[in-house]
Amino acid sequence: MVLGITGGIGSGKSVVADILSRQYGYRVLSTDDIAKELEKPGHAVYDELVEAFGRGILQDEGLSQEERPAVACRPIDKVKFGALIYSDPAVMERAEGIIHPATWGYVEDEIAAHPDEDIAVESALPCERYRRMCDEIWYVYADEETRIRRLMETRGYPEEKCRSILAEQITDEEFIAYADYIVENGGSIEDTAARIRELAVERS
Repeated sequence: MVLGITGGIGSGKSVVADILSRQYGYRVLSTDDIAKELEKPGHAVYDELVEAFGRGILQDEGLSQEERPAVACRPIDKVKFGALIYSDPAVMERAEGIIHPATWGYVEDEIAAHPDEDIAVESALPCERYRRMCDEIWYVYADEETRIRRLMETRGYPEEKCRSILAEQITDEEFIAYADYIVENGGSIEDTAARIRELAVERS
């Protein structure tokens, strides 16, 4: 069984994935974690990003201006890279064109390598490739105010930044278009676990 777990930031996808892992034995693949790993030195994605956007996206803390160009394999500076790609939709599209195919390719390889295991693929970016690789997709839903509160508590973001982030996310309707089931995750963890149990029984 390959189960997709999708939803916006702060919806609680990782909570659902953790329950599936601990209580139902699922291997969890997070596309966010995979992308971060692929962006590290030593991976092809890192090389492609540096080639596409220049060494100016790399960390330079503690280095003199003269040392910076000579140092190989410095990690990508997330703040600088984020500022670059969010400043221009064309730049964002170019970066996603490098990162997303490699990430989904990694997921597909992992699924192929573990054909007898139940796998949950957690992703905030549903697409047709994701739809094809999953037997089912669950949309984890929490209302906007709950998501904002969670982001403020867990990440320390001010409310204005939280609302700005949510405004950039795809809509509930777009998520639902990819989903087979909805997992309400705006209440207690017990309620969420009960909904997961209900869906697990329904599939058995």
